Amino acid sequence: MTRTSRLGGTLAAAILCGFSIAPAAVATSRPGLAQSPDQQHAFDFHFGAWRTQILRRASTASGATRWIRMTGTVIDRPLWHGRANLEKIEASGSGGHFQGLTLFLYDPKAGEWSQQYADSSDGIMNEPVYGQFRNGRGVLFGWSGSGGKRTLERDTWSDIMPNSYHFEIASSADGGKSWVKEFIAQLTRVEKQPDYGTSSSAGSGPEHGFDFNIGRWSTRIRAVLNPLSAPGVWSSLQGTHVVYRIWSDWANMGQLEVDGPGGHIEDLALRMYDRKAHQWRVYFANSDSGTLDAPMVGDFKDGVGTFVFLHEMEGKTVLVRNVWSGMTSKACHQEWAISADGGKTWVPTWVSTDRRGG
Repeated sequence: MTRTSRLGGTLAAAILCGFSIAPAAVATSRPGLAQSPDQQHAFDFHFGAWRTQILRRASTASGATRWIRMTGTVIDRPLWHGRANLEKIEASGSGGHFQGLTLFLYDPKAGEWSQQYADSSDGIMNEPVYGQFRNGRGVLFGWSGSGGKRTLERDTWSDIMPNSYHFEIASSADGGKSWVKEFIAQLTRVEKQPDYGTSSSAGSGPEHGFDFNIGRWSTRIRAVLNPLSAPGVWSSLQGTHVVYRIWSDWANMGQLEVDGPGGHIEDLALRMYDRKAHQWRVYFANSDSGTLDAPMVGDFKDGVGTFVFLHEMEGKTVLVRNVWSGMTSKACHQEWAISADGGKTWVPTWVSTDRRGG
Protein backbone atom coordinates (compact mmCIF):
# COMPACT_ATOMS: atom_id res chain seq x y z
CA MET A 1 0.00 0.00 0.00
CA THR A 2 1.16 3.55 -0.67
CA ARG A 3 1.16 6.53 1.61
CA THR A 4 -0.52 9.82 0.94
CA SER A 5 1.55 12.94 0.41
CA ARG A 6 -0.05 14.77 3.34
CA LEU A 7 -1.14 13.84 6.83
CA GLY A 8 -4.72 14.84 6.11
CA GLY A 9 -5.02 12.48 3.14
CA THR A 10 -6.47 8.99 3.04
CA LEU A 11 -5.98 7.73 6.60
CA ALA A 12 -7.97 4.60 5.94
CA ALA A 13 -6.80 2.70 9.01
CA ALA A 14 -7.95 5.62 11.15
CA ILE A 15 -6.35 8.87 12.05
CA LEU A 16 -6.04 7.36 15.52
CA CYS A 17 -3.08 5.34 14.23
CA GLY A 18 -0.94 8.36 13.44
CA PHE A 19 -0.03 7.10 9.98
CA SER A 20 -1.81 6.95 6.67
CA ILE A 21 -2.86 3.74 4.95
CA ALA A 22 -4.24 3.65 1.43
CA PRO A 23 -7.58 1.92 0.80
CA ALA A 24 -7.28 -1.85 0.53
CA ALA A 25 -7.94 -3.33 -2.88
CA VAL A 26 -11.18 -5.26 -3.06
CA ALA A 27 -10.42 -8.90 -3.73
CA THR A 28 -13.89 -9.78 -4.94
CA SER A 29 -15.57 -8.96 -8.20
CA ARG A 30 -18.51 -6.59 -8.09
CA PRO A 31 -21.11 -7.88 -10.54
CA GLY A 32 -23.66 -5.56 -12.02
CA LEU A 33 -21.99 -2.25 -11.08
CA ALA A 34 -21.46 0.72 -13.34
CA GLN A 35 -20.38 4.28 -12.66
CA SER A 36 -22.99 6.97 -12.03
CA PRO A 37 -22.97 10.60 -10.87
CA ASP A 38 -22.01 11.33 -7.28
CA GLN A 39 -24.65 10.02 -4.91
CA GLN A 40 -23.15 10.59 -1.49
CA HIS A 41 -26.60 11.40 -0.06
CA ALA A 42 -28.40 8.39 -1.50
CA PHE A 43 -29.04 6.97 1.98
CA ASP A 44 -30.46 10.20 3.46
CA PHE A 45 -33.94 8.64 3.34
CA HIS A 46 -32.75 6.08 5.87
CA PHE A 47 -31.99 8.46 8.76
CA GLY A 48 -34.32 8.09 11.73
CA ALA A 49 -36.14 5.33 13.59
CA TRP A 50 -38.21 2.61 11.93
CA ARG A 51 -40.47 -0.29 12.82
CA THR A 52 -39.61 -3.39 10.80
CA GLN A 53 -41.49 -6.57 9.84
CA ILE A 54 -39.08 -9.33 8.78
CA LEU A 55 -39.31 -12.63 6.97
CA ARG A 56 -36.12 -14.69 7.09
CA ARG A 57 -35.63 -17.87 5.07
CA ALA A 58 -34.37 -20.92 6.99
CA SER A 59 -33.92 -24.62 6.29
CA THR A 60 -35.29 -27.45 8.40
CA ALA A 61 -33.31 -30.57 9.31
CA SER A 62 -34.84 -32.33 6.30
CA GLY A 63 -33.73 -29.54 3.97
CA ALA A 64 -37.18 -28.02 3.49
CA THR A 65 -37.57 -24.24 3.44
CA ARG A 66 -39.50 -22.32 6.05
CA TRP A 67 -39.92 -18.61 6.71
CA ILE A 68 -39.29 -17.11 10.14
CA ARG A 69 -41.23 -14.01 11.15
CA MET A 70 -39.72 -11.30 13.32
CA THR A 71 -40.57 -7.74 14.33
CA GLY A 72 -38.20 -5.10 15.57
CA THR A 73 -36.70 -1.63 15.41
CA VAL A 74 -34.13 -0.07 13.09
CA ILE A 75 -32.44 3.22 14.04
CA ASP A 76 -30.11 4.92 11.57
CA ARG A 77 -27.92 7.96 12.27
CA PRO A 78 -25.85 9.95 9.77
CA LEU A 79 -22.06 10.16 9.94
CA TRP A 80 -19.74 12.53 8.05
CA HIS A 81 -22.72 14.74 7.06
CA GLY A 82 -24.45 11.87 5.29
CA ARG A 83 -21.45 10.31 3.54
CA ALA A 84 -21.75 7.41 5.98
CA ASN A 85 -24.40 6.11 8.35
CA LEU A 86 -24.71 3.61 11.14
CA GLU A 87 -27.77 1.40 11.53
CA LYS A 88 -28.74 -0.22 14.82
CA ILE A 89 -31.08 -3.24 14.58
CA GLU A 90 -32.99 -5.28 17.14
CA ALA A 91 -35.68 -7.88 16.41
CA SER A 92 -37.48 -10.83 18.01
CA GLY A 93 -39.75 -13.60 16.83
CA SER A 94 -39.92 -17.32 16.19
CA GLY A 95 -36.25 -17.17 15.19
CA GLY A 96 -35.21 -15.85 18.58
CA HIS A 97 -33.81 -12.44 19.45
CA PHE A 98 -30.87 -10.59 17.94
CA GLN A 99 -29.03 -7.27 18.08
CA GLY A 100 -26.98 -6.03 15.18
CA LEU A 101 -25.45 -3.05 13.45
CA THR A 102 -24.71 -2.08 9.86
CA LEU A 103 -22.12 0.44 8.72
CA PHE A 104 -22.67 2.18 5.37
CA LEU A 105 -19.71 4.04 3.82
CA TYR A 106 -19.57 6.17 0.68
CA ASP A 107 -16.40 5.83 -1.42
CA PRO A 108 -16.01 9.13 -3.32
CA LYS A 109 -13.42 7.73 -5.74
CA ALA A 110 -15.53 4.74 -6.76
CA GLY A 111 -18.80 6.68 -6.55
CA GLU A 112 -20.44 3.80 -4.71
CA TRP A 113 -21.55 2.62 -1.28
CA SER A 114 -20.41 -0.30 0.82
CA GLN A 115 -22.41 -2.02 3.54
CA GLN A 116 -21.16 -4.34 6.30
CA TYR A 117 -23.14 -6.05 9.05
CA ALA A 118 -22.23 -7.48 12.47
CA ASP A 119 -24.31 -8.89 15.31
CA SER A 120 -23.84 -9.49 19.01
CA SER A 121 -22.98 -13.17 18.59
CA ASP A 122 -19.35 -12.46 17.71
CA GLY A 123 -18.84 -8.77 16.89
CA ILE A 124 -17.28 -9.62 13.52
CA MET A 125 -18.05 -7.62 10.40
CA ASN A 126 -19.45 -9.65 7.50
CA GLU A 127 -17.96 -9.21 4.06
CA PRO A 128 -19.02 -5.97 2.35
CA VAL A 129 -21.49 -5.54 -0.46
CA TYR A 130 -21.04 -2.66 -2.93
CA GLY A 131 -23.35 -0.71 -5.18
CA GLN A 132 -25.30 2.39 -6.13
CA PHE A 133 -28.77 3.91 -6.34
CA ARG A 134 -30.47 4.37 -9.70
CA ASN A 135 -33.97 5.63 -10.34
CA GLY A 136 -34.89 5.47 -6.67
CA ARG A 137 -33.66 1.91 -6.22
CA GLY A 138 -30.46 0.81 -4.49
CA VAL A 139 -28.70 -2.44 -5.39
CA LEU A 140 -25.50 -3.67 -3.71
CA PHE A 141 -23.62 -6.87 -4.58
CA GLY A 142 -21.01 -8.97 -2.80
CA TRP A 143 -20.15 -12.43 -1.53
CA SER A 144 -21.63 -14.34 1.40
CA GLY A 145 -21.06 -17.69 3.05
CA SER A 146 -18.00 -19.23 4.62
CA GLY A 147 -15.83 -22.29 4.26
CA GLY A 148 -16.06 -24.03 0.91
CA LYS A 149 -19.48 -22.71 -0.10
CA ARG A 150 -19.67 -19.16 -1.44
CA THR A 151 -22.65 -17.45 -3.03
CA LEU A 152 -23.33 -14.08 -4.53
CA GLU A 153 -25.40 -11.72 -2.39
CA ARG A 154 -27.68 -8.97 -3.66
CA ASP A 155 -29.14 -6.35 -1.30
CA THR A 156 -31.97 -4.20 -2.67
CA TRP A 157 -33.72 -1.07 -1.38
CA SER A 158 -36.96 -0.25 -3.20
CA ASP A 159 -40.37 1.45 -2.85
CA ILE A 160 -38.66 4.28 -0.99
CA MET A 161 -41.17 6.78 0.40
CA PRO A 162 -40.79 9.45 3.12
CA ASN A 163 -42.20 7.11 5.77
CA SER A 164 -41.58 3.60 4.42
CA TYR A 165 -39.28 1.46 2.30
CA HIS A 166 -38.70 -2.17 1.33
CA PHE A 167 -35.48 -4.18 1.73
CA GLU A 168 -34.50 -7.62 0.45
CA ILE A 169 -31.45 -9.88 0.49
CA ALA A 170 -31.15 -12.55 -2.21
CA SER A 171 -28.47 -15.14 -2.98
CA SER A 172 -27.28 -16.76 -6.20
CA ALA A 173 -25.36 -20.02 -6.50
CA ASP A 174 -25.08 -19.85 -10.32
CA GLY A 175 -23.22 -16.61 -10.90
CA GLY A 176 -26.28 -14.35 -10.92
CA LYS A 177 -28.43 -16.29 -13.39
CA SER A 178 -31.07 -16.96 -10.75
CA TRP A 179 -31.73 -15.51 -7.31
CA VAL A 180 -33.32 -16.88 -4.13
CA LYS A 181 -34.78 -14.47 -1.58
CA GLU A 182 -33.27 -14.99 1.87
CA PHE A 183 -34.46 -11.95 3.84
CA ILE A 184 -37.43 -9.60 3.33
CA ALA A 185 -38.17 -6.52 5.43
CA GLN A 186 -40.82 -3.83 5.27
CA LEU A 187 -40.02 -0.70 7.29
CA THR A 188 -42.30 2.09 8.54
CA ARG A 189 -41.00 5.29 10.11
CA VAL A 190 -41.76 5.90 13.77
CA GLU A 191 -39.53 8.93 14.43
CA LYS A 192 -37.89 11.48 12.19
CA GLN A 193 -34.68 11.88 14.21
CA PRO A 194 -32.56 8.91 15.34
CA ASP A 195 -32.45 8.23 19.07
CA TYR A 196 -30.20 5.38 20.12
CA GLY A 197 -31.55 5.47 23.66
CA THR A 198 -28.61 3.47 25.05
CA SER A 199 -27.72 3.79 28.73
CA SER A 200 -24.67 5.95 29.36
CA SER A 201 -23.86 4.47 32.77
CA ALA A 202 -20.66 2.44 33.02
CA GLY A 203 -20.84 -1.32 33.49
CA SER A 204 -18.46 -4.02 34.68
CA GLY A 205 -16.75 -6.89 32.92
CA PRO A 206 -14.45 -7.03 29.87
CA GLU A 207 -17.28 -6.13 27.49
CA HIS A 208 -17.30 -2.70 29.18
CA GLY A 209 -13.61 -2.05 28.59
CA PHE A 210 -14.25 1.11 26.57
CA ASP A 211 -16.85 2.59 28.93
CA PHE A 212 -14.29 5.11 30.23
CA ASN A 213 -14.14 6.61 26.75
CA ILE A 214 -17.85 7.32 26.30
CA GLY A 215 -18.56 11.04 25.86
CA ARG A 216 -17.03 14.12 24.28
CA TRP A 217 -13.32 14.93 24.49
CA SER A 218 -10.88 17.51 23.20
CA THR A 219 -7.78 15.87 21.77
CA ARG A 220 -4.19 16.92 21.09
CA ILE A 221 -2.08 14.70 18.86
CA ARG A 222 1.50 14.36 17.70
CA ALA A 223 1.86 12.00 14.73
CA VAL A 224 4.55 10.78 12.33
CA LEU A 225 3.81 11.10 8.62
CA ASN A 226 6.30 8.49 7.36
CA PRO A 227 7.28 6.26 10.30
CA LEU A 228 9.67 4.02 8.35
CA SER A 229 11.45 6.47 6.07
CA ALA A 230 11.27 9.52 8.36
CA PRO A 231 10.57 8.31 11.90
CA GLY A 232 11.68 11.57 13.52
CA VAL A 233 9.37 13.94 11.63
CA TRP A 234 6.33 14.78 13.78
CA SER A 235 3.22 16.84 13.05
CA SER A 236 0.67 18.32 15.46
CA LEU A 237 -3.11 18.05 15.24
CA GLN A 238 -5.99 18.98 17.51
CA GLY A 239 -9.76 18.68 17.55
CA THR A 240 -12.53 16.62 19.11
CA HIS A 241 -13.12 12.94 19.83
CA VAL A 242 -16.73 11.90 20.49
CA VAL A 243 -17.52 8.35 21.62
CA TYR A 244 -21.05 6.95 21.99
CA ARG A 245 -22.63 3.59 22.69
CA ILE A 246 -24.33 1.65 19.93
CA TRP A 247 -25.20 -1.27 22.21
CA SER A 248 -24.65 -1.07 25.96
CA ASP A 249 -22.31 -4.05 26.33
CA TRP A 250 -20.74 -4.99 23.00
CA ALA A 251 -20.44 -2.08 20.55
CA ASN A 252 -19.51 1.60 20.52
CA MET A 253 -18.15 4.13 18.06
CA GLY A 254 -15.57 6.90 18.28
CA GLN A 255 -15.66 9.84 15.86
CA LEU A 256 -12.56 11.99 15.51
CA GLU A 257 -12.44 15.42 13.85
CA VAL A 258 -9.05 17.12 13.87
CA ASP A 259 -7.16 19.83 12.01
CA GLY A 260 -3.49 19.75 11.17
CA PRO A 261 -0.95 20.50 8.42
CA GLY A 262 -3.03 18.62 5.86
CA GLY A 263 -6.35 20.28 6.71
CA HIS A 264 -9.50 18.86 8.26
CA ILE A 265 -9.76 15.11 8.93
CA GLU A 266 -12.82 13.01 9.84
CA ASP A 267 -12.33 9.49 11.12
CA LEU A 268 -14.25 6.76 12.91
CA ALA A 269 -13.40 3.73 15.03
CA LEU A 270 -16.06 1.02 15.36
CA ARG A 271 -15.37 -1.18 18.41
CA MET A 272 -17.10 -4.52 18.96
CA TYR A 273 -16.64 -7.09 21.70
CA ASP A 274 -16.55 -10.82 20.94
CA ARG A 275 -17.98 -12.57 23.99
CA LYS A 276 -16.75 -15.98 22.80
CA ALA A 277 -13.15 -14.94 22.15
CA HIS A 278 -13.17 -12.41 25.04
CA GLN A 279 -11.53 -9.70 22.97
CA TRP A 280 -12.28 -6.47 21.18
CA ARG A 281 -12.10 -5.81 17.45
CA VAL A 282 -11.59 -2.20 16.39
CA TYR A 283 -12.37 -1.26 12.78
CA PHE A 284 -11.26 2.05 11.26
CA ALA A 285 -12.47 4.23 8.38
CA ASN A 286 -11.68 7.69 7.05
CA SER A 287 -14.11 9.94 5.18
CA ASP A 288 -11.66 10.55 2.30
CA SER A 289 -11.53 6.87 1.37
CA GLY A 290 -14.91 5.56 2.52
CA THR A 291 -13.51 2.07 3.14
CA LEU A 292 -13.34 -0.09 6.27
CA ASP A 293 -10.02 -1.65 7.23
CA ALA A 294 -9.25 -5.00 8.84
CA PRO A 295 -9.59 -4.78 12.62
CA MET A 296 -7.10 -4.43 15.40
CA VAL A 297 -7.61 -7.09 18.10
CA GLY A 298 -6.94 -6.87 21.82
CA ASP A 299 -8.25 -6.34 25.34
CA PHE A 300 -7.82 -4.43 28.60
CA LYS A 301 -5.73 -5.75 31.49
CA ASP A 302 -4.75 -3.99 34.70
CA GLY A 303 -5.95 -0.63 33.44
CA VAL A 304 -4.13 -0.80 30.10
CA GLY A 305 -5.67 -1.59 26.71
CA THR A 306 -3.42 -3.18 24.06
CA PHE A 307 -4.44 -3.82 20.45
CA VAL A 308 -2.35 -5.14 17.54
CA PHE A 309 -2.59 -6.08 13.89
CA LEU A 310 -0.40 -6.70 10.85
CA HIS A 311 -0.29 -4.14 8.06
CA GLU A 312 1.66 -3.30 4.92
CA MET A 313 3.34 0.11 5.05
CA GLU A 314 5.82 1.66 2.68
CA GLY A 315 6.31 -1.73 1.03
CA LYS A 316 6.91 -3.64 4.27
CA THR A 317 4.66 -5.76 6.47
CA VAL A 318 4.77 -4.37 9.99
CA LEU A 319 3.16 -4.99 13.35
CA VAL A 320 1.03 -2.11 14.59
CA ARG A 321 0.40 -1.66 18.31
CA ASN A 322 -2.10 0.69 20.00
CA VAL A 323 -1.91 1.18 23.79
CA TRP A 324 -4.48 3.01 25.97
CA SER A 325 -3.34 4.16 29.42
CA GLY A 326 -3.82 6.86 32.06
CA MET A 327 -7.58 6.40 31.90
CA THR A 328 -9.54 8.57 34.33
CA SER A 329 -12.91 10.31 34.24
CA LYS A 330 -11.26 13.42 32.80
CA ALA A 331 -8.37 12.21 30.65
CA CYS A 332 -6.92 9.27 28.70
CA HIS A 333 -3.76 8.64 26.72
CA GLN A 334 -2.97 6.74 23.52
CA GLU A 335 0.30 5.64 21.98
CA TRP A 336 0.81 3.95 18.62
CA ALA A 337 3.95 2.25 17.37
CA ILE A 338 5.08 -0.03 14.55
CA SER A 339 7.60 -2.86 14.44
CA ALA A 340 9.33 -4.15 11.31
CA ASP A 341 11.20 -6.93 13.18
CA GLY A 342 8.38 -8.95 14.70
CA GLY A 343 8.05 -6.91 17.87
CA LYS A 344 11.70 -6.77 18.93
CA THR A 345 11.87 -2.99 18.48
CA TRP A 346 9.11 -0.40 18.12
CA VAL A 347 9.00 2.96 16.33
CA PRO A 348 6.53 5.46 17.85
CA THR A 349 4.03 6.91 15.35
CA TRP A 350 1.39 8.61 17.46
CA VAL A 351 0.88 10.13 20.88
CA SER A 352 -2.41 11.70 21.93
CA THR A 353 -4.16 12.91 25.06
CA ASP A 354 -7.91 13.33 25.33
CA ARG A 355 -9.41 15.63 27.96
CA ARG A 356 -12.97 16.38 28.99
CA GLY A 357 -14.38 19.82 28.37
CA GLY A 358 -11.82 21.47 26.10
